[in-house]
Amino acid sequence: MSDTTFEVRVQRGDRWIIHSTFDVEKEAVTEAEKLLKTKVSGVRVVRDWERDDGRHIEKVLLDKEGVADDQETDVRVSSIDEAPLCDTDNDLLQKESRATINRLLRKYFEQEILTPCEVMYNYQNLRKLMFHDSLMPTAVDKVAGLHAKATDGDHIEAMNNLHGAIEQLAARAREVEKVDLPAFEDATISEVRDEIRSLNLAEDTDFLTMVALTRVMSSTRNWVGKLDLALKVKGDEKDEAARKLLDDVIADILGSPVALKDLLGSSRSFGDAVTRHIDVALGRAKGNRGAADDILDLLNPLFGSGLLATSQDALFDYIVRELKSPNALRRHESEPDPLSDILDRLVSEKGVIYGTAMVEALAERGARLRNVGGPRALIEGVTEICDRLVPNWRKLTWLLAVSNSGIVDDFADELHVMMFDAVKDMRALRAFCDPEAKPRDKMATVTQMNDAVEASNLPDVQKKRIGARLDDGLAEYLVREKVIERIDNPSLHLRKRAYMLVQFCSSGVLIEGKSASMARKRVVGYLKQPNFTDKLVDDIKDMPTKEGTIRDFYALLQRSGF
Repeated sequence: MSDTTFEVRVQRGDRWIIHSTFDVEKEAVTEAEKLLKTKVSGVRVVRDWERDDGRHIEKVLLDKEGVADDQETDVRVSSIDEAPLCDTDNDLLQKESRATINRLLRKYFEQEILTPCEVMYNYQNLRKLMFHDSLMPTAVDKVAGLHAKATDGDHIEAMNNLHGAIEQLAARAREVEKVDLPAFEDATISEVRDEIRSLNLAEDTDFLTMVALTRVMSSTRNWVGKLDLALKVKGDEKDEAARKLLDDVIADILGSPVALKDLLGSSRSFGDAVTRHIDVALGRAKGNRGAADDILDLLNPLFGSGLLATSQDALFDYIVRELKSPNALRRHESEPDPLSDILDRLVSEKGVIYGTAMVEALAERGARLRNVGGPRALIEGVTEICDRLVPNWRKLTWLLAVSNSGIVDDFADELHVMMFDAVKDMRALRAFCDPEAKPRDKMATVTQMNDAVEASNLPDVQKKRIGARLDDGLAEYLVREKVIERIDNPSLHLRKRAYMLVQFCSSGVLIEGKSASMARKRVVGYLKQPNFTDKLVDDIKDMPTKEGTIRDFYALLQRSGF
């Protein structure tokens, strides 16, 4: 690349802002002439030449006034309430920092159609941001204030640390700006990364790979196009390092609400949008009219298989912020409540997706629905969400997640009452389990919830109380549905019945208590029969086969805990 670049600058008030950068003077002048036909106060083309000693020499090649005041959108920093500490350039490149920067400078990124990666690894984009009015100093000041508050430190010192980290990053990006790196034409990121490694350059290979990738990404001026590019160069999914780089890129793109809208199409309501964002993170997204369905078809299996962990975390973090926002989920009261669909996706037999952060967000949404504030806001929100969950195993799942999160520790007694209410009616498991579930699945659900109770942070007395109700309900279900009798079918040979009973005992669908004891008692009854071993193989003539069958059965007994 040349040491000379040509910058197109537009006038905003008393300041000149870099609009775009070119390597060819003619292209810069052509762009400037186009801008003069729009509403700008003035346009300049400036030649920037880097000397051997690193200093930059500028010369104005074109300077013309426009026909109207600059009407560009006023870009300001967005409000944030937390920011990770950043003392070095590598700290800035981490996913938490990039996500914060994405929120902080969201208006700028959406105006320029750029991501944090494209700015951090591309010196021209970074320099343009640094010279964009007072945007960078304002952002640094805001983040420094949060850092100083979090650490009880000095605001000025925090600002100096941030400016130092930014200068370190700018120096690295500037150092490699002129380096001729491999292109991504018909090449995967793994192949480009391997080629860069073979060059034996001083800079880190992953850093240079991102520089090469963001060069081509920056030339794509729409969000879906950037996603399409990232997915086309993804290469071998077994290349963990390359996959992680692309995961970072996709996380930055999906951190833009505009990008999500372009990907999924317009939504009927805010709640519908939240639901679709959850589906993207879970790898089962379907777009509305105008959606980029071909991109969704590529993204879904990647999210569904867990190959985009950083992007998934970024999406769930965004969903948490959406649920905590004051935006109404539906436009009119007559519309179906999207919260039901949201809860169906977030509350499963494995708990609440995304843990404590999502639990708190849902509780806050519940409190907002009840229009409750003050110290009881969260416990009221917890109750609101609980009332919306059916069947009762989902209530218990939610309440256990709330208990484990610690967000309503001051109202533990109320929480325990709600938990016991969730297991109060265990008759035939009708209220506790899904009505359409198969008997085996119902038993597995009860046992799984018992395991969740045991693994929770509940006091032992509450664990025993709730566990006893679950065990009683499961034992009663075994009797009511004659589960053991159906397995122990007299029309079958003793060996088949014995095998099925032992396997049932060790299948994981029974609680170690009354229910497991009932099944084990039937097996022990068989074992105590006179001549049980002879009866087990009385239909087998071949002696080696008999001996092998007996050995296999007693090995199964041992594995099953008998």
